[in-house]
Amino acid sequence: MAKGKAESLEHEILRTAALLGEGDEGLNRDELRRALENAGIDPARATARFHEAAQRLAENVHHSGRTVPVSLQQAIAETAPSVVSAKRESLAPDTTHSFAEHWLGRFLAPFNLPTSLEASRAYRKVGSLAEHDQQDLDRLAADLREKADRSPAGEEPDWPALVSAEFLKRFGVDCGKRLSDIAGELGLEVRYREAESYEGALLRIPGSRLGYVVLNSKIREESRRRFTLAHEIGHHILPGQHELSMPCLAGRIENWQRALDPDERAANRFAAEILMPREAIREWIESEPSIDVIQSIAAACETSLSSSAVRLMTLTAFPAAVVWSQEGRVRWYTPSASFVRWVRKGRLNDATLAARWLRGESVPKQPQPVPAAAWLFEKGLRPDAHVWETATGLPAYGAVLSLLVLRESITNE
Repeated sequence: MAKGKAESLEHEILRTAALLGEGDEGLNRDELRRALENAGIDPARATARFHEAAQRLAENVHHSGRTVPVSLQQAIAETAPSVVSAKRESLAPDTTHSFAEHWLGRFLAPFNLPTSLEASRAYRKVGSLAEHDQQDLDRLAADLREKADRSPAGEEPDWPALVSAEFLKRFGVDCGKRLSDIAGELGLEVRYREAESYEGALLRIPGSRLGYVVLNSKIREESRRRFTLAHEIGHHILPGQHELSMPCLAGRIENWQRALDPDERAANRFAAEILMPREAIREWIESEPSIDVIQSIAAACETSLSSSAVRLMTLTAFPAAVVWSQEGRVRWYTPSASFVRWVRKGRLNDATLAARWLRGESVPKQPQPVPAAAWLFEKGLRPDAHVWETATGLPAYGAVLSLLVLRESITNE
């Protein structure tokens, strides 16, 4: 190698080493890693290739009879696989969170590197970035599967929570109001069709990042339309759902029945969490759940009453439950973590406000004490126990939404 070229290459590698190393004052390692990932570059692969190139340069310098610079020796040592692995483990001990971050990144189109990272452009391969990203994700997925195989049953990562948290971090707490634009960034084009039998559908080509989200143009409520779009985005990016191809019927959207298909429940949960982030509704979580609180959340987040009520149940510390009744029967309910009793499904008890509303009777707007046995299994209940019920009708669905709150002990000592 000519002396001039060797010195130029050495200078370039040392300049890159300053970026990849720990001592750069202008850009720390975490900032560089995030910038590379956002640009579609695998930092681990870039570091490995730098390590190999630096080793080759050091060998050439040594064979030419010159002394290998100490800075180059340090760069080689700092980027050794064992050192990089140790640093990665100390920086990102939670494998599932790291996986969620990388997983979401595979759906985002790469953009240009910042000018401060010009030296790192030598490690780009035009036309192969997607392959590198995919290989990195495949390695992470394999590692995660191996970890899952070693874990006891029931410890499957909570993907809707992990991926929605990363989604909110990437796009902001107001992302639920910009979903059409964000869908485009994820490679999805939103189409509308008059459909008779489905609310939303996700069309994808295997191996491609692109797809269509098809929404039923007959959906009347804007909140329902947005929830359906968020639901389909959930199908697109949640791990393990890439083989799904069946359109989502109306009964699957904003449905919280435990008997619902797990993939549909996961997509509903993802939608609820990005449309109603904890940070956006924090002011209402601390007070006792009420219809007024649910309506406030729905207005602020532009979501339906039912999804707002369910989201509140997942966050409140109060013992409460929301119940959906239709055609004289309890269809589903969602309790808070501290609501330890089971609500009886099936035929509604005539003493409930929900039954009164479905019979066409007037129902008070304020919470009313109702015999606890009208809603809950009687075993262990005090004979005089009550729950406080508020019921609000949903005429478009021929349904009624009940909020049950426990304000006192209802069980025998």
